[in-house]
Amino acid sequence: MLYKCSIPMLIGLILLANCTKTPLVAIGSQTGNSARAEASSQPLAPVQVPTDPQPADISPTEPAKYVFFTFDDGPNSHYTGIILDILKKYGVKASFCVIGNNIEKNPEVLKRIVNEGHGVVNHTYSHDYDKIYASPGAFLEDLQKCNQAIASLTGKNVRVYRAPGGDPKLNKETYALLSKKGYISLGWNVTSGDTDPNGATPEQVYGNVANGVVKMEKMNKAPIILMHDGTEINLSLSSPGTATLNYIKNRESDVAALPKIIEFLQAKGYTFAVVDEKTPPAW
Repeated sequence: MLYKCSIPMLIGLILLANCTKTPLVAIGSQTGNSARAEASSQPLAPVQVPTDPQPADISPTEPAKYVFFTFDDGPNSHYTGIILDILKKYGVKASFCVIGNNIEKNPEVLKRIVNEGHGVVNHTYSHDYDKIYASPGAFLEDLQKCNQAIASLTGKNVRVYRAPGGDPKLNKETYALLSKKGYISLGWNVTSGDTDPNGATPEQVYGNVANGVVKMEKMNKAPIILMHDGTEINLSLSSPGTATLNYIKNRESDVAALPKIIEFLQAKGYTFAVVDEKTPPAW
C-alpha cells in the first residue's frame, strides 16, 4: 500500500521542483540563462511623458489707425514749402487740396508735392463761390479746369475733390452731376479752426485738432483733418488790424502747431495716409 501511494507523490514532487527552476517563457523568445543575461544587459527605455501642445507664439496685431492730413487753398510760394519741410522732417504724408489758379502761379510747388509722395485733391480752379455755385454745370466746368492744370504738370487725373465751403454747399443736382462724371467728394471731420477771422493762436490750432481727433476715436472714425497752407498772398501788404494780417497769423499758427500735432498723432499710433478714391467718408 505504501508502494502504491508513494509513486504518484514522488512524481508530483519532481514536477513541482522542475517548475520552480524554469520560468515560463513567451513563444518565440529566448530561454534559459542566456535570455536572462541578455535582458539584464539592455538599458531601460526612457519613459515618454505626453505633454500638452504649446500655444503658437502669435502676437495679435491691431488694425492700423489711419489719419488724413489735408491742407487747403494752395499751393503758395511761402507756407506750402514750409509745411512740406516739416512733413519731410517727420517722415509723414499729407494731401493738398489745390486751387487751379494757384497751381499756375506756383507750378514747381505742385511738382514738389507730388514728387515727395503727398496726395493731390481738386479744390476747383477759381474757388469763387459766386461762380462755381451758380449752377451744376458751372461747378463741373471749374472742377475740370483745375483737373487740367493738375494733369498738365503731374500727368495725374485727379477724381477726388473738395468743395469750397464743404459738401453742404453742394445742392443735390450738383452732387449728382459730379458723381455721374466720376468725381468723389472729400469732406472733413476735424478742423483746426485756422480760418478764424480774428486770428488763431498755435495753442488754439493744436487744441482744436487734438480734441477733434479724440472725438473721432470715440466714434470709430478715421480723422480727416482740415488745415490750410493757404492761397497765394503778398506778405508785404499786411498791416495791423487788416484781414490780411489775421490771415497770415493763422498760417503762422498752422506752421507753429504742426510739429506738435504730428507728435501727438504719432504717440497715439496713427499712420499718416494719403487721400485717394478709397478714403473713408468723413461722416
